[in-house]
Amino acid sequence: MIEIYLLEQLCAFEECATLSRAAQMLHISQPALTHSMQKLEEQMGVSLFERTKNRITLNENGKLTAQYARRILAMENDMIERVQLFDKSQRTITLGSCAPVPISDITPLLTTLFPQRRIAFEIRNHDEELLEGLYKGNYQLVVLHEPPQDSAVFSFAYRTEQIFLMVPKQHPLAVHDSVSLQQLDGQNLLLYTKIGFWYEMCKERMPHTHFLMINEMDAFDEVTEIAAFPSFSSDAVLTPDSRTYHNQKRVMIDDPCAAATYYCCCMKKDHSYYHPLFHRLHSFRK
Repeated sequence: MIEIYLLEQLCAFEECATLSRAAQMLHISQPALTHSMQKLEEQMGVSLFERTKNRITLNENGKLTAQYARRILAMENDMIERVQLFDKSQRTITLGSCAPVPISDITPLLTTLFPQRRIAFEIRNHDEELLEGLYKGNYQLVVLHEPPQDSAVFSFAYRTEQIFLMVPKQHPLAVHDSVSLQQLDGQNLLLYTKIGFWYEMCKERMPHTHFLMINEMDAFDEVTEIAAFPSFSSDAVLTPDSRTYHNQKRVMIDDPCAAATYYCCCMKKDHSYYHPLFHRLHSFRK
């Protein structure tokens, strides 16, 4: 049986083209690498190198062996990653979400429904990243802002979110009851950065807006209280009938993209296990 380290060293030689550079990259001596390549040839039962007085190169056998070696090493890495993720999934439920609100909705439910499991979460800006993580086992559950187009994935549209503009009462925009994103393009706005796909939407729809980026929520809340700049909030934290919030006015954003529907998803084969969660999420639809 060929040992993995021999394949790793063969690939290093193919990449570096010389024994000296390959040995340096591998942090071993050149004689040790030479011995390894001779051992690999013996185990393969064929010559893998063209040897001249001052140079050694891969022959056609060596090039083919290196191709297989890369595949084997990739499969080994994939095996290790998948087994580690599977082991983690037996102890941890990791939720990947496209926005912060689903995290605050779902993690308390998971803690209650699955007390034997550790609950972790991540926010990603793109649905594609979340789906890829679901397929690989990085996530057991994901929340998307668009329905997945894959029959192997179960999805449940469990709630909507509407964002608003919070405007200091003395700001010129405070005279409006509603604005469009086009009207906001070019303004100075406060923006909390860890908002998932909303961040990408703001940057795309308002390319000329000057955003004051804030990375910490506590700091964001403090700044919005005293700053003269508008900022965003949502109906997840504001009551529907409130017109003001401290010293600010809530202004509607009349663009369709200012509203999102959230889809909680799992692999269809896992639906029965997470059925209690989906049942509890029905309450958010009311």
